[in-house]
Amino acid sequence: MTERILKSLDITNFRSIRGHIHAPLDAKVVLLHGENGAGKTSVLSAIELALTGKVQSMERADPGYEKQLLYRSATEGGVILQTLCGTQEEGYHAALTADGAQSIHALNKELATFFRERAFLPQSLLGQLLQIYQDAGSDAASPLAQFVGKLLGLDRLDALEAGLKPLVDVRNVRKSVDGWLAAENEKSRVEALLSDHRKSHEAIDGEVKLAIDELVRICASLELPVKVAEDNLEDVTAALADSADADAFAHLSDQQRRLAAIRREIDSAQVATGENPGVTAIGADEASKRYGLWEAEFGERFATARQRAEGLLVDVSLPSDPSQFADEALERLRSEQKQLGDRVSQARTDIERHTKAQDERDVANRQRETIDEEVARLSASAGSLASTLAELTSFIDGEICPVCDRDFDEVEGGTLSEHVHGKVRILSASAERLLTLGRTRSEAQVTIERLDREIEAIGSRKLTDEAIADLDRRLSAAGSVIAELEGLLDALREGTNLRAADVAARRAVTDAQSRHVSLAASRETLSAFAISIDAEAIAEGETFHAASSRLEQMLAASAERLEGRLALRRRGNDHLAVARSAIARREQAKTRISADAAAWQRAEDALGRAQLLRDQGIAIRNAVDKVRSGIIRREFNDRLNLLWRDLFVRLAPGEPFVPAFRIPAASTQKLQPKLITQHRDGGEAGGTPGAMLSAGNLNTAALTLFTALHLSVPKELPWLILDDPVQSMDDVHIAHFAALLRTLSKEHGRQIMIAVHDRQLFEYLKLELSPAFQDDSLLTLELSRGPRRDSVCVARRFSFKEETALLAAA
Repeated sequence: MTERILKSLDITNFRSIRGHIHAPLDAKVVLLHGENGAGKTSVLSAIELALTGKVQSMERADPGYEKQLLYRSATEGGVILQTLCGTQEEGYHAALTADGAQSIHALNKELATFFRERAFLPQSLLGQLLQIYQDAGSDAASPLAQFVGKLLGLDRLDALEAGLKPLVDVRNVRKSVDGWLAAENEKSRVEALLSDHRKSHEAIDGEVKLAIDELVRICASLELPVKVAEDNLEDVTAALADSADADAFAHLSDQQRRLAAIRREIDSAQVATGENPGVTAIGADEASKRYGLWEAEFGERFATARQRAEGLLVDVSLPSDPSQFADEALERLRSEQKQLGDRVSQARTDIERHTKAQDERDVANRQRETIDEEVARLSASAGSLASTLAELTSFIDGEICPVCDRDFDEVEGGTLSEHVHGKVRILSASAERLLTLGRTRSEAQVTIERLDREIEAIGSRKLTDEAIADLDRRLSAAGSVIAELEGLLDALREGTNLRAADVAARRAVTDAQSRHVSLAASRETLSAFAISIDAEAIAEGETFHAASSRLEQMLAASAERLEGRLALRRRGNDHLAVARSAIARREQAKTRISADAAAWQRAEDALGRAQLLRDQGIAIRNAVDKVRSGIIRREFNDRLNLLWRDLFVRLAPGEPFVPAFRIPAASTQKLQPKLITQHRDGGEAGGTPGAMLSAGNLNTAALTLFTALHLSVPKELPWLILDDPVQSMDDVHIAHFAALLRTLSKEHGRQIMIAVHDRQLFEYLKLELSPAFQDDSLLTLELSRGPRRDSVCVARRFSFKEETALLAAA
């Protein structure tokens, strides 16, 4: 025998074994017999402890079982198991103290797991085996999942499926894929900017259209032969700058002054008609004297006030009469004062808002820089690190760090689990803070761009300091002139009367004798003036008053029309300035929209490529699941269930219901087999084995399941150790079971070790499993108690002996 076999076992003070016993094991079949309490289970548990370092059945019942392994009255003990592979021996050792067991040398983890699950069936596990596999769950750590993975070699498929599993939920993708969340945030930020810029572009485009529409109406009203369009604003500017209307208005103002002078002459001639020349001369001297006194007192002040008023009202023709001059000048100056005050107030408001907006932009810039600095300090992979540490916590067992092997029992300040969870919380908080900073920075960026647009708009209309100072000077001068004119108002009215009286008296003296000649000359002058302004001449019988009123109304109508045209030109120039500024801002908005659209497209393309890779990963995962499902169903249906059926039918030939595993038709991504029974004649599946089988056959089903699982996997350890497996079997079952054991030992190369408590069963199995050929062997071990209650193990070896009596008879 070249495979590894169990050679011998030495036990000292282990569980119910008192003292020391030596048990040879180097035979193909080892039968262990003893009364209840003699130590059969302790011997088998000692083998498990030596090979694996623990006793799994006791661990399930009591996690602190290690303190119960040493015999009660003993202070120390141990288990030594020797194995033999060819000529090479290897020992496995576990030491026992009052504090527990210490494994000195044991199988590696994979072989230890194989021994516990496929080579050793404790008595306590036999009745629970079916229920364990039925209720084991569907996670990767369940016994059934581990069996399937090892049996079928699904490690690579499982690893591929586990690695692609985070792709199903986009939240996991955001945590594990660097740049995905940043690309989504960038896309959202750029979408918000694009929305703002497009709204701004639409608003500016509305301003341009409104200004163009106003220019179209103004040019139509002025009857200007120019096409108004965005690409033709220079021609519109030239057309509005034509000085024809201003020249015509200035000429009309001269004509109005000339008509007023002619009318005054006529009025003076008419007043002088019929007066006494002598009386007129006396009255003229008196009027001249009084007007001279007024001129001496107020003449210089009046001239200065008129000069200052005309300097402020350069485009207005003011009457020469002091009283009329005062009234019209005050009206126009108050209007000019109000306009100047409004412009100064608006200019100062713009300056104040411009400064405030710049301050707000500086604050927003500093906030953005602060966020950028904090983002730079935070790790962009904090979320993925937190996820990795969170997954690592499931592997923490004790206080030894699985990464750096640091013992946290030697560190003050908490356990390893608390340390790792603290790091996870810090990294999770960093990731959440990073998301918050990203959103806050996007809001700050939008605020900065809005303030930039506002600053630019204010800057386009903001007046310079020199212009504001000039407006202040003009406003102050207007107020001063108004105050001065209001102070001179009564004196000017008096001066008007005195001047009129002086002029009337002088003219009365000179014209009294030639009134008819003067009136005739005035009529001719008025008629010539009418013809010069393209009006009808003075008709025969038309009075001076009617003729002058007609001409005055004609000139006033022309002046009103020209003033309206000049106002339209000024409005047109204002709309031109608005249109040019809006067009420039619209072009800037287009540039920003183009840049943001390109950035959005880059983010969209990156997310699209990433989503394509994600879809491909999900498709691969689905394909892996499909392949895995087919392999698992084939293995369960065509291999495990078939082998289990053959073994069960062999031990229980009269039982009509056969136990089996049923794999759901759906995906086996989570392994969820169900235990059922199937009738030998076919038909629908029955209930669970516990509901359909008797107690004896249920024990047989568990035993054959364990044997089928043992035979289904590669033979890593050629041992099959059973602890009292025939608890509820009848004689027929026992006979078939003995035949199965004989087949396993002699045909399948398994080293069989069975513990039984029934003496007759022991003798029967000793007979059935006795050596049948050369190199076949059988060992019997009988446990009992000595006179001092020490454990005693009596071993007897049986070897093959040729039957000479039969040969002689033949």
